[in-house]
Amino acid sequence: MEYLKLLRRPDLPVAEVERILRDRDARRYHAVRLALAGHRSTPRSEALSLVETLFWRGLARLSADARVHPDVRRAADTQLLRRLPEMALAERIDLARTTGRGTLAALRQDPDPRVVAGFLDNRFTTEPDVVQVAAAARSRPETLVAIAEHPRWAPRRGVREALLRNPSLPAGAAEPLMARVAEGELLALRDGPGGRPALRAVAQRVLARRARAD
Repeated sequence: MEYLKLLRRPDLPVAEVERILRDRDARRYHAVRLALAGHRSTPRSEALSLVETLFWRGLARLSADARVHPDVRRAADTQLLRRLPEMALAERIDLARTTGRGTLAALRQDPDPRVVAGFLDNRFTTEPDVVQVAAAARSRPETLVAIAEHPRWAPRRGVREALLRNPSLPAGAAEPLMARVAEGELLALRDGPGGRPALRAVAQRVLARRARAD
């Protein structure tokens, strides 16, 4: 459609955008409404009104696009958060991978570990976000295992420490984490007060392996 080609131009004059907005037949197409909502030349009130008509994938694109005006991104996040309780599991997983930061806080608290796994792959996710999930008492063991096995987050010291302090972390997931830990930290895990017996045993195995290798 010719309108979509025009709307790809960041320098499209306001008058041209308003001409497209007046075309009711064009506005029947979701792709046109999405392009209009995200365009910098679209009058703000019109863009915000269009946001309410978009499907969730379009909202996620707006949320994650730094070129879109912050007011429009916030409106997209508001719509996503409103629709989140009705979204199917597969949709929430997809959303967790692709949305912007405004929706991530809700998705990292999702009870399904597969949604949290999607959140771990999101390009906007930060280490403090992951530490909060790793440290949360409500995080399920499967969620903690997903973090412990994630190539981007498992090597981070803050994430590792939060995981090892979480009593819900399965002992099997702790051993690869401890392989990266310094000897002093391992000794603290083995000998410190209040430690879980299973984690003490893992720390002892790792220490013994290192002793044999020396």
